[in-house]
Amino acid sequence: MLGVLVTRDRLRCLIYLNQSAYIQRTIAHFGLENLTPVSIPLAVKHDLTLSQSSTTEAEKCAFEDYAGDIHYLSLVGSLLFTTQTRPDIQFAVGLVAQFSNNPRIAHLEAAKRILRYLKSTVDYNLVLGKREEGKFDLVGWSDSNWAQDHDDRRSTSGFVFNVAGSSISWSSKKQATMATSSVEAKYIALANATKEAIWLHTLLTELDFPPTMATMIHADNQGCIALTNNLVSHSRTKHIDICHHFI
Repeated sequence: MLGVLVTRDRLRCLIYLNQSAYIQRTIAHFGLENLTPVSIPLAVKHDLTLSQSSTTEAEKCAFEDYAGDIHYLSLVGSLLFTTQTRPDIQFAVGLVAQFSNNPRIAHLEAAKRILRYLKSTVDYNLVLGKREEGKFDLVGWSDSNWAQDHDDRRSTSGFVFNVAGSSISWSSKKQATMATSSVEAKYIALANATKEAIWLHTLLTELDFPPTMATMIHADNQGCIALTNNLVSHSRTKHIDICHHFI
C-alpha cells in the first residue's frame, strides 16, 4: 500500500526498507526506462537559479515541448515520496521542489537526473536494527552549505541522527534567515540539530530506551565548534538571532 518493501533478517535482528518496486514504477510511469544511470543525484556544478525576469512565452513553449507528457509537479511528488527511505536524495529533491511554480528545462533535467541516480541505486535499503554491539545511544551529524542559493542567498541546513548505527531521522531544509558567514550558517544548522536531538531523546525515553550517555552531535567547522563552547568571546555573533543561541 505504501510502496515500501519490508524485509526482516531475524538472525541478525535487522529490518530492511526498500522502495525499488515504487522507483521502477515511477520510471515506467514517466516513460523514462532508457535513462542512463549516474552515480550522484546532482551534477557537481549544478546551477538551478531562476532568471530575475518573467518567463517568456517562448520559454514556456520550449519547456512544454521538452517535457512532453511529463508533469513536473507529479514527478517531484513521486521523488518526495521516495525520500522516506532514501535520505541520500533529500537535498536534491528539496532543491528541485523549490521551482515547482515556474520550472525550466534545467530543473526538469535535474529531476530526471535524480531518477537516473535512483535507477543505479534501486537496490539500496534503509537498514534498521542494532548494527553496533553494545551501543544504543543517539548520535547526530550536522552540516550546511553557505549562501549557495543564488536567488535569495540563503543557506541549507542538514542533519542525520543514528540509533545503534541505524539512521532514524534526517532533514535538509533551507534556513529561515540569511547567514553572513560559513560559521553562522553551520551554527544555525547545529542549533536545528540540537532541537531535533532533544525531541528524539524524549521520544526514546518514552519508549523505555533512554540514552545512557550525552548525545554527541558532530560538526566540521572549527569556528562553529568554538562558538558553541564559548559565546562570550565572540562579539561578532551578537547579530545572530537568539533562537540560534539555544544550542
